[in-house]
Amino acid sequence: MSLDVLVTGRLRGAPLLKKSVQGKPYATFRLAVPDKAGESRLVRCIAFSATVCEAVRTLEDGDAVAVAGEAQITTWSGNDGATHCGLDVTAHQVMSPYHAGRKRGARTTEGATPADAETGAA
Repeated sequence: MSLDVLVTGRLRGAPLLKKSVQGKPYATFRLAVPDKAGESRLVRCIAFSATVCEAVRTLEDGDAVAVAGEAQITTWSGNDGATHCGLDVTAHQVMSPYHAGRKRGARTTEGATPADAETGAA
């Protein structure tokens, strides 16, 4: 079973950009996401889309990020014997303030006024 999710958090560590055995690029990264109690939880993400990999490549540790994709709840036993839960996300889309600013700028240069770009009007 997988869940469709939209997760927002902060990038923890540098994204790892790799190539599969077939030579296709993919990226792995972790997000620190606050839970209801305000504690930070780590979410493991993987991306196979070239667009998402390129977007992740431009990000740095601590950057705010929103990720949309399919999630799987995971469980494991720690060294202390306690059971832990986690979330693994296959990212289909990534958005950061950097990408939102670039998108707004592109809309402004395509004929929309700066006010239109602010409000989302075309």
